[in-house]
Amino acid sequence: MRFIQIIESETDPAEEMAGVRGYAEQAGSDVTVERVTVCGDRDRPGVTVMIAEFASAEAAKQNDEAEITQEGAENASESTSYRNLDVYGVVEL
Repeated sequence: MRFIQIIESETDPAEEMAGVRGYAEQAGSDVTVERVTVCGDRDRPGVTVMIAEFASAEAAKQNDEAEITQEGAENASESTSYRNLDVYGVVEL
């Protein structure tokens, strides 16, 4: 089952985008995240929401255990929160 993690923090979306690009450039074969979408919350300036997509919850767990991911989590803003979502389906319109 596909898996999505929503990461929300009180940070600058442009800075988070740069961080995700750096993560992608340094990522090795241990990293299993397939796509990260970085968003700025229009209704709450200064809030970033990132959507990380994985093939499964197991792939997300493997990604979480990667050294580069652990380093990123250690440097995350204290305001960071995570939501873990099983994907039951996607309807394209």
